[in-house]
Amino acid sequence: MLGIRERGGAGAGKSAGEAPGKGRESRERTARARAAGRWLWGTGTALLLLAVHSNWHLAAAAWLFPVFLLRYARLRPARHGLLRVGYALGLAQLAWLISTGMVFVPSVLAVFAVLAVVQTLPFVADRLVAARSGSVSSTLVFPAVLVCGEYLFTRLAGFGDYGALGFTQHGFLPLVQLASVAGVYGVSFLVAWTASVAHWAWRRGFRWRQIRRGVVVWAGVLALVLGAGGVRLVAFAPTTTTVRVAGISAGRAAERATERALHTAGEELWRPRNLVRADPRRVRAALAPVTDDLVAATDREARAGARIVVWPETQARVLADDRQRLLGRVAEIARKRQVYVNTAFALHTPRPPYVRNVAALVTPEGKVAWTYDKTHPTPMEPMTPGKGAVPVIGSPYGRLATVICYDADFPGLMRRAADQGTALMMVPANDWAGFESLHAQRAVFRSVEYGYAMVRQSVHGVATVVDHQGRIRGRADYFTADRQTLVAEVPVQPRTDTLYSRTGDLFALLCTGGSLLVVALGVRGRRARAGAPGAGGGRP
Repeated sequence: MLGIRERGGAGAGKSAGEAPGKGRESRERTARARAAGRWLWGTGTALLLLAVHSNWHLAAAAWLFPVFLLRYARLRPARHGLLRVGYALGLAQLAWLISTGMVFVPSVLAVFAVLAVVQTLPFVADRLVAARSGSVSSTLVFPAVLVCGEYLFTRLAGFGDYGALGFTQHGFLPLVQLASVAGVYGVSFLVAWTASVAHWAWRRGFRWRQIRRGVVVWAGVLALVLGAGGVRLVAFAPTTTTVRVAGISAGRAAERATERALHTAGEELWRPRNLVRADPRRVRAALAPVTDDLVAATDREARAGARIVVWPETQARVLADDRQRLLGRVAEIARKRQVYVNTAFALHTPRPPYVRNVAALVTPEGKVAWTYDKTHPTPMEPMTPGKGAVPVIGSPYGRLATVICYDADFPGLMRRAADQGTALMMVPANDWAGFESLHAQRAVFRSVEYGYAMVRQSVHGVATVVDHQGRIRGRADYFTADRQTLVAEVPVQPRTDTLYSRTGDLFALLCTGGSLLVVALGVRGRRARAGAPGAGGGRP
């Protein structure tokens, strides 16, 4: 279509006896290839920046950017083209880190540098292995290696499942239902395969006779996935019986009062070590505006009819000696109003690391059913992680469970709740400007993957309630309201069993096996070329 040949084959250079006219033609062809390459790389990188997993991403860009970068990698010499693709992927990660403010955390920078390398590998596999085959089956190389990289990064990097291409499609509910079978990896595969098929057709000038069979197979699979997703949404819709759930956060006035009190105390009381060593009466008075506001909001929403109330992560800060007093105040409301209250707070202790990130559920009987410590602290949280046992209890509204914020990025941990029949997952969370929507979007996939509803109450971010099919039942944005309160009617039903909750990451493991086959084919092809007659005198 661009009027140039793909690079890398025999006879790509000018022979010693080439006529001047042919030499001019070769130089013109090379110039056209370079111009086309710049256009392809620029377009692909621009679309990649719009597809990156951030608050401002465009779902459509995720389907398109690989097409242009695949084409660019095929048209340029392997070393040059793949390095530029890797540079584009690294640039996208850096732009996202800058937008979130995490660019100044060395451990995060290192992890995202590894992620950029991992995301380059599918393009390497396509360039070095799939490029040698003209069959439509070669289009499976790119998506298989992409899913393999996503899976291995999630399992080995200790940074959750960030970077999965499928997350960009959180608003496309018929497609998202595929996660109930293959997890987010299934959506990643389908998006990447679409790009690979489009590139395969582009190479053939979109000539229908040559691409008909491949396009029909791809279109059939896509239609099957979307059709099945639509049927699942309609035929297995949530029950009409609901429970009123409220997510609460302290108002901005209370936050400002606490901040002023800590600032005027004359010490760096935001440091956990200093906080527990200061005068407890002064610290208690400084922290009281937020905790008092949360307790008052709990009573207000319970009186308005909420049967489950969820606090946000660490907005409340509590000294160890004041913990029982706070839970006693909440227990009085829980008994009087007959509500479940999933409190969450930073518990300041006298021993290093001086703080615990906990959630404590108070039942309508006034008892504390669990105290859960965050299993996966972020790199910015200097605290001892919890043991990873997800607490689950029965209730009239189905089985309830909790994790805290970043924990929900780890599919294995979330599966433990599904294994215990959880119907409603409560997720206290705390985000920040530049990061406010990212985890709210992922909550859609976690709910579909494991078949439970989720209440994610996030202060300093977007709070959401999602049913087991990924529908947004409620939403509250901290940055658009003085007091962030999330109220929603959540379907009451047993957990919906999903194939993914039974088989786990089987699909990702199959893609990993396919990637090993791709590596074997690449090694075999390289040896075959090395052993061919005259192989030593050709261009590398």
